[in-house]
Amino acid sequence: MADSASWPSYGRDYTNRRYSPLAQIAAGNVADLRLAWRHRTGIPHAFETSPIVVGGTMYVSTPLSHVVALDAATGRKRWEYAPLLQEGTVHCCGPVNRGVAVYGGRVYIGTLDAKLVALDAATGRKVWDVEVGDPKKGYSLNGPPVAVDGKVIIGISGAEYGIRGFVTAYDAQSSRQVWRFYTIPAPGEGGWWGRWNVTDPFGTPLNRDTGRERIDSAKYAVAWKTGGGSVWQAPAVDTALGLVIFAVGNPSPDLDGSVRPGDNLYTNSLVALDLRTGKLKWYFQEIPHDVWDLDAASPVVLVEARDSTGKVVPAVAQAGKTGWVYVVERSTGKPIRRSDAFVPQEN
Repeated sequence: MADSASWPSYGRDYTNRRYSPLAQIAAGNVADLRLAWRHRTGIPHAFETSPIVVGGTMYVSTPLSHVVALDAATGRKRWEYAPLLQEGTVHCCGPVNRGVAVYGGRVYIGTLDAKLVALDAATGRKVWDVEVGDPKKGYSLNGPPVAVDGKVIIGISGAEYGIRGFVTAYDAQSSRQVWRFYTIPAPGEGGWWGRWNVTDPFGTPLNRDTGRERIDSAKYAVAWKTGGGSVWQAPAVDTALGLVIFAVGNPSPDLDGSVRPGDNLYTNSLVALDLRTGKLKWYFQEIPHDVWDLDAASPVVLVEARDSTGKVVPAVAQAGKTGWVYVVERSTGKPIRRSDAFVPQEN
């Protein structure tokens, strides 16, 4: 990234590392920090956003899918976009928005009523919008988009309402859909039943009755159509390998596994797609047939890690709700290791 002062994407750059090389604030002077300015949005809901800074302007998304452009030095408001959300919108969980992407002179935001909107970065004028899913059926956009290679990539949410999740790439200029990948595969796409795993990838027992599930599989043959699979967070992108990598959330219904036999691919998984075509390259499922709502909700991070031979290789890390950090090879999804538990794993 040429401009070290910019933060144009949710994870700052495509690695999602959220690391800034700026050195003006350091351990020796952090105690001297004082309030420079404050902006009050007037929106009384919880915030989960990451401010984006490009060219001296800070772009902040708010609950209810507003976008506010502020002078980053003074806090003066330059413009605000406040969409008129569709009535009857169903969403989970809370009216939050996690951020925008700034790319090619435009600001891109996903709205609570499942629209992807492109705004002129200088004026806030709406350039285009496109409906990504039906908000009356539980489809919503809470997560931040990522803009790369002329595309805007965003994942849908709504697994709590029995959606069939997906990630979609749109042409950044025209809003044309370039590709769509369903996080819940249909039978013709290999099916979401998987391999009927009785342990997780590292041998932890799942206490499943796969015999019962196999018997029930015919009874619930179309459960994949409402299988869940939200994508809550911004994907990471490896431009050299041409990969879009992201985490997929829980299956639906989240706690009752009896009506969704099988491993429930690709829920609770790390997934890598071809950036150009959206075709599946690999997946790594942290919890087959999750019945605890331990969905993969934190973003993936591109790192370098030592493999089993001690060689440093490109890798992907993700902190799971299970209390482990998972590390897999970036090109194949092959597991490298998981961390020791970073929280008490009780009950």
